[in-house]
Amino acid sequence: ASLLSNSIEFRDKNIQFFASGGTRTSKFDKLENHPFLGYPYKRGVKRVIQEAKVNEIHYEPHVEAGGGEDLYGICTDIDEFSKTATIVPITNNFEGYLVAKDATPKAKDKLIFNKDGALEKVAGAANKTTINAIALSDAKQISNDVYLIKVAVFGNKAVSKN
Repeated sequence: ASLLSNSIEFRDKNIQFFASGGTRTSKFDKLENHPFLGYPYKRGVKRVIQEAKVNEIHYEPHVEAGGGEDLYGICTDIDEFSKTATIVPITNNFEGYLVAKDATPKAKDKLIFNKDGALEKVAGAANKTTINAIALSDAKQISNDVYLIKVAVFGNKAVSKN
């Protein structure tokens, strides 16, 4: 085998390609592109559709950071030139690093997206609360007030677990 040879064997070569930011999805997941406002990168997002009003600025349907009952998906990438966000809908599977509210979430904790799109620990009884993700690692501080945590989302619709 030479240095520049190309193998045409049919066996697995253990090569993995990851989307930007270390996210992992499957071939069955649908990625969507939407215009965005704010900076929803690595956060939960909600879709916003405004009614046109006279003498007011009207934005086309877009996504912005959000969660709770308005949760639509997870922003995995943004293109600041075209102002387009790549979204994995919350009904799909997802694994990767996302923004956490603070350093309190630990591995195996059940998490929800708050109104700012950041992940936080489920408050109260876990079996009577909405659960959006499971923590795969402890939250790590990457700057003064930004925390990242590796999570898994298993195609939920953000509905109550009970």
